[in-house]
Amino acid sequence: MANTYNKTIIIGRLARDPEFGQGKKTEYANFNLSNSTFKDGKEEVQWHRICAFGKQAVLCHSHLHKGDLCCIEGRINNSSYEKNGEKRYFQSIIAEKITFLASRRSQATPSQEDQQLKEAFSC
Repeated sequence: MANTYNKTIIIGRLARDPEFGQGKKTEYANFNLSNSTFKDGKEEVQWHRICAFGKQAVLCHSHLHKGDLCCIEGRINNSSYEKNGEKRYFQSIIAEKITFLASRRSQATPSQEDQQLKEAFSC
């Protein structure tokens, strides 16, 4: 499978502060990101489970908070676990690059957020 590619880029807001912990080998941070699309004039909210490790996890823990806008570049990961004898599956995004775009606490105006998004994605 040398000709495959697993990459995703998502911009959204944190649903709550990141959950931070110490694993066997490194630190981790888990959080949910929401973004929305419009279909037939109706807003559809999407929820994404994000996992960051190592130094990125520490930075997320200290700098990201509920409502903050950020861009996640990473790969999709499928995992499973067993609960009450039943195997459950879930999908998450393993963060490879995290860009902090705007904080709700910074009192950024919408025009400032738009400018930050343009700067983040200008080539």
